[in-house]
Amino acid sequence: MRSLLFLVLLVSLLVAACDATAVPTLPPITVVITAVDDTEALADGVAQALTGTAQVFIGATETVLAQGGVTLTPSPTPTQTPTLPPRTARPASPTPTLTPTVTPTPTFAPLPTNTPEQIEADTPGWIRVIHAWIGTTASPASIFDVYINGESVYRSLRSGQQTPFQQFMPGTVEVSLKISGADIPGVVTRPPALTQAVTIRPGRNTSVLVVASTTGSRLMVVEEDAEPLPTGTSRLTIVQANSQLFTMNILMPDLQRALGYNVNPNDIIGPIDLPSGQDYLIDLYDARNRDLLVANLQPVTLISRVSYLLVLVSTGDERITESLLFSGSTRTLPGQAHARFINLASGAGSFRVFLNNNLEFNSLPVGVSEVLPISSPSAELTLRNAQEFELARLPIGPWPTEEEQQADKLILLYDLDSPTPTNSVGVSVFTQNAPRSAINANVRLVHGLPGVIPLNLEMRPVRLVTETNQFGTPEARRIGEADLPWVNVAQAEFARVSSYVARTPEIFEVRVILSGTRNVIAQMDNVQLIAGGVYDFIVLPADEPGSARMELVQPRAQTAADKGDPAAVAEAVDATLTAVAPVATATATRISSPTPTRTPVPTNTPRPTNTPSFNPPSIYADPPPPNTVSGSFVLYGQDFFPQRSYSVRLDNTIEPIFTGVTNTDGTILALVNLPGGLSSGVHIVRVCVGACPGSGQEALAIINVAPPNLTPTATPQP
Repeated sequence: MRSLLFLVLLVSLLVAACDATAVPTLPPITVVITAVDDTEALADGVAQALTGTAQVFIGATETVLAQGGVTLTPSPTPTQTPTLPPRTARPASPTPTLTPTVTPTPTFAPLPTNTPEQIEADTPGWIRVIHAWIGTTASPASIFDVYINGESVYRSLRSGQQTPFQQFMPGTVEVSLKISGADIPGVVTRPPALTQAVTIRPGRNTSVLVVASTTGSRLMVVEEDAEPLPTGTSRLTIVQANSQLFTMNILMPDLQRALGYNVNPNDIIGPIDLPSGQDYLIDLYDARNRDLLVANLQPVTLISRVSYLLVLVSTGDERITESLLFSGSTRTLPGQAHARFINLASGAGSFRVFLNNNLEFNSLPVGVSEVLPISSPSAELTLRNAQEFELARLPIGPWPTEEEQQADKLILLYDLDSPTPTNSVGVSVFTQNAPRSAINANVRLVHGLPGVIPLNLEMRPVRLVTETNQFGTPEARRIGEADLPWVNVAQAEFARVSSYVARTPEIFEVRVILSGTRNVIAQMDNVQLIAGGVYDFIVLPADEPGSARMELVQPRAQTAADKGDPAAVAEAVDATLTAVAPVATATATRISSPTPTRTPVPTNTPRPTNTPSFNPPSIYADPPPPNTVSGSFVLYGQDFFPQRSYSVRLDNTIEPIFTGVTNTDGTILALVNLPGGLSSGVHIVRVCVGACPGSGQEALAIINVAPPNLTPTATPQP
């Protein structure tokens, strides 16, 4: 009986245990079936049904876990940043962006800058001056005369121009800039507008930049790396001289690299070596807002083995910034020399230039190229057009002497009169190996004007005399052609050069005329020659058909002569003795009288010139100053070209106030009416016959305009 009760109790406990772990009844599952006639709606319905079913199973699972004593604790889920699809790149445009635009800025790795190598302390350095001040309407850019250590080295340096390099030994030099024409020799010596002490380091290129400032302009010194470059590589240095720009990131989208981050005004980036032979786009982004594209610079074309200086400048107008690109040069390796290509082949147009099968110029336009190194012993030159048709193939060099090998080269390319299928472009190579001189400069003419007769190079020094005007103020007047005529110094045929001619280091006017005529086809003013300098005047076709222009090409670096150098002193003494007592050949003579006869010392005979003698044109206004002019005046003129159109202008205005035709004897007689609203006082009357300046004639006169409220009164009679 007792065993039966124990068995019943055991069965009851087992039944109770089974009831405690029993799974609860599942909640009811409701399936809703909806009939649709649209594929998209069907997909949405299926998705909703599956979602509802999943939620039911999740609820059932959580209920089972809770009955078993398991509690689910929500865990923090990390928030992932969605990966955005890449946006389209900004379309490349050669036109600078006028309005800032917002585009995504990629993070580009910066380009590495190269460290200049150490050079021996006695290696000379080079310095140049660059005019990188564009100016504004309120503050126009000035024209400067450049002085180094007090010696004038360049005249009339304009915005966007640069002087050639001047070679100096390491040390400190003083660079001064004066407003062009500020000094009157012997009368007024004004202080420089800008001056800077610059350190010349061994083997380095130093550029002194004229850039904008809050008061006008200032000087900024940039040291460049002159280390030679391998083929296919160019060097770029960027100067941020635009004070109107805020902090910028400068990127090169073509290379997917950055030139610099957080670039501020006065910062210098580089030097950076880049692959050459292509056009690069440079973008400016706001450093504080990396997605704000501020401006696109003009595309930059880099030539192999050439060093460049890119300057960001302010424009003063609606454009945010502007850029100026200046080419420089590097040192040559042993067995190399510098050369310029001069493309005169207008028929062939631009073409590709190869040296020893290495591409140097992908598209060489008509004109003078940048300076680049070439092999001095010998090199093979190949010319091809854009269609890869070979135009010429010939060796350049060799040169017999070491001096000729090291001298800079001028390589003229021109159309042949009788082209052949394999040779349609002619090539002439000339060296700039002028005779060395410590006291004189050497000049010559390079004839590069196709289809033209021989050309003559004429020069005359610019000399000033001081006169006192009607107000008692000293004024400088340039001596005219009648007192200081033009002198013919050289002649050359097409694609040829003249011999070098020595000239005294001073300021010259230079012009080129057709041989045997007085037709001036090109002219340059205020050309400064320095002692020991070499100057090649090249005549080229201008942009307009039938016109010509003249360019002055100097060697890559001019070496300024030291006046105190013993060689300069010896050369000056030798030249003086030669001029006073030329070499004479003694001949035996018998004494015909007891009293010896003194033979006069022979003198040098002046070299004859083919410049005809003629009077310069002149004009005269009636009534002359100090008498006043009211309403009109009578204009007289003489010694002009006969039967030529002329115009009369006042001061520096462009629109003429009177036009006419000169008489058959070259005179002018006309009644000229003054324009309304003309201010009282002294005004300059300018008469121009023909094309001024250039081949035309120009003359000046002064009139004194009466005040508008001046009432003439009768002169009392005695």
